[in-house]
Parts: sequence; structure tokens; C-alpha cells
Amino acid sequence: MASGNTATSPGRSLFCCLLALFLVFPAVCTAYQQRLILSVEDGTCSLRVEADDQARMLRLRVHPGPPACHATKESVQTILRAVFPDPQKLQGVYTSLYLGRLVDYPWLSEYLAVTAYNDPQWDRKKGKPVSMNLYKYVPAILSNRDVTAPFEEAFGDSGYTIKSAIVEKVLVGRFRDVPLYRGKDLPGKVPFDAMVWFNLEKR
Repeated sequence: MASGNTATSPGRSLFCCLLALFLVFPAVCTAYQQRLILSVEDGTCSLRVEADDQARMLRLRVHPGPPACHATKESVQTILRAVFPDPQKLQGVYTSLYLGRLVDYPWLSEYLAVTAYNDPQWDRKKGKPVSMNLYKYVPAILSNRDVTAPFEEAFGDSGYTIKSAIVEKVLVGRFRDVPLYRGKDLPGKVPFDAMVWFNLEKR
């Protein structure tokens, strides 16, 4: 009696494996599209608020980004005031606001650099905290009320507050690295850039 041919081609085997992965992990195979909530144009630049409704994260995005474009404190407050008090724009409760790179917001980059420079707990020569981990030191500064108050003011009566900042990829450099900095070129090394999130809480 003739036996059946059970051999399969490499291409068929690969297809079967990919199909199995798709059935088990469909989310991995589906690209998520962020939802644009609002875009405010300023000449050739724009400031956008986007939502990742699956991750419950909001993103503030400067487009096309430095060095062509930066966000001012006033422009950030303007767009947040138009978004946060409006329940039609915020669909549900969000747990974080992602700013992206700090250099997109020159006033925040300068605040971080100047605060660290004047802090006895920052070693300007070595470019690192005296006794604290860098990734605890920088978010501690960015959680100060001087930083969070303008954002919370723009949240209006939405009930949102900022619990804390978290950071990744901190960059340390000279004052000449701080975007749009016009102060004295002070000696030493300071933190000036990072990927930044604000942890949000809704009352």
C-alpha cells in the first residue's frame, strides 16, 4: 500500500507558524494607530495632543520638532486648556501624559539644567548626583511644583493632577546644549534632556 506524502515545503511551514502566532497573539500583528485629539498650528510648526486609548496614555507632540520647532509654556497651556476640561475629547480616564523629549520644551530643559547646577547635591564636575541615582534625581526635579503647576493650571476643572514625573534616557551636557538658552555659559555638566512622562491621577 502506498504511503501518503507528509513532507511540507519550508514556505508552507513558515506560513503555518505565522498563522499560529497571529491566532494566539493577534495584538502583536496589529499596528495601533494613535488618535489625534487636537492639533494647533503655529506657522510651519504644530503642537498636538494624541491619545493611546488602549494604554490610557496621552501624548503631547511637537511637530516637526527641534531645531525647527519648540513648544512654549503658553502654547502648551493653550492646547491643554482646550483638551482636558472637554469630556468629548478625553474618552475615559488616562493615567499618563507623555511629553517626549524635554528639549522640545526649552523652558523645562533650562529649568532642569539651572536647578541641578545650583543644587549642592549635583556634582557639576562629574555630571552626576552626589549620592542619588540619576534616574531618581531628574524626576524628583521635574516633579517640583514649579514644573507641574502650569500643567495642572491648564487641566482646569477636569479633576486631573500630576502625581510624579518619570524619565528615561537622560542626557548630561553643557549649558550650550540647552535649547534657546541665552544665559551665561556656566562651567560644568548638567542634565538637560530626557524622555519624560507625567503620572496622572483623576479625582
